Amino acid sequence: MKKLKLIAALLLLLNFLKAQTWSQLPDFPATERDDGVAVRVNGKAYYGTGLLAGFSLGKDFYSYDLAANTWSTIAPMPTGSDRQYAVAFSYLNSFYVFSGAGYSNAVFTDLQRYDVATNTWTTLAGKPGNGLIGASCLEYGDKIIIVGGKFQSGTVSDEVWEYTISTNTWLQKNNFPFAGRWRAGASVLNGVGYLLFGLDNNSSFRKEMYSYNNATDIWTKVMDFPLPKGRAYAALRTTTAKLVMFGGYDTLNVYYNDVWFYNDITNSWTQGPNLPAGGRKGGMSCTNNDRFYYSCGIDVSNTRLKETWMIDIPVGIKENYNSVGFSVYPNPCNDKLTISSTESLNYTFEITDVTSKVILSQQRINSNTIDVSSLEKGIYFLKVLDGNILLATKKIIKE
Repeated sequence: MKKLKLIAALLLLLNFLKAQTWSQLPDFPATERDDGVAVRVNGKAYYGTGLLAGFSLGKDFYSYDLAANTWSTIAPMPTGSDRQYAVAFSYLNSFYVFSGAGYSNAVFTDLQRYDVATNTWTTLAGKPGNGLIGASCLEYGDKIIIVGGKFQSGTVSDEVWEYTISTNTWLQKNNFPFAGRWRAGASVLNGVGYLLFGLDNNSSFRKEMYSYNNATDIWTKVMDFPLPKGRAYAALRTTTAKLVMFGGYDTLNVYYNDVWFYNDITNSWTQGPNLPAGGRKGGMSCTNNDRFYYSCGIDVSNTRLKETWMIDIPVGIKENYNSVGFSVYPNPCNDKLTISSTESLNYTFEITDVTSKVILSQQRINSNTIDVSSLEKGIYFLKVLDGNILLATKKIIKE
């Protein structure tokens, strides 16, 4: 049995390490641009806005059929909505575009919703107070967290706002505790929000990554990115089991074409193959299952682009990988967590926080219950190990 488990683990590792390749897709069908937005709804990706070649702003939008690899034009945003540096997110059968910079240094506070079924736009409740450019966004289903950005005054914001889609309301949360940030990458993986890179109020390029617990409104530093330089304008997206980071630029004006994968189980970054084209920043990106898409952007010579690229992401070990009939309950839990397995082997169970710090460790001998009463409320990961072999990982929530 142990031999079979080792083979399964090695196969997963080989899949993770397998060299991936980029594929060039049909070009973006309109004017070259950077600082636009992209978002996926069901089987299509939607791209629009941005600073166009010729220094005009866009309010136009296009859909990309992810199965057929074809572009179509959809309704543009309302008149006067031309912008760059906006934020986009999706929920059910709609996507949303928030804030950004317009003409004459205007900064929007508005929120616009696009209904996929009717091809129409609706203006929703705008954010209270000042608008933002280059903010970051964390999506928790019905609740959206907007982090940082830059005010019209030029001050970089450390504000955090929560927008609830079902009630069309805004709520200010605790400020981001590690100084203001704009043009940072942000995404949610396995219920945990992550924020990486960005520029601060001193125009310093940051290299830290932070996690966000939406249940407790608490930010925690996870790690520094493995390369020595911080960067901004990089893409950060979530696939089935990983975060994907691509591109951006740094304080030395180096434009990157590298792609990296973050595994929250091992709390580590692994580099993938470089894009077979020049470095770029400010492009529009999205994911579909285990595929990452990137379109447009600007290169080191200040040339705006319209290329569209895609890369398959290695899956690796997923949450709930189940080689031993393993389950836990109740989840969410309070004082006790019960472990269930189809086999009666002596596994080791570890509970780690979102930074991969081991909080509890227990050998399963005669008990299948773990006392979690000492844990603070929040998100944790329960790992099942057979010696040094990771058999399964399960996200748990302590209430």
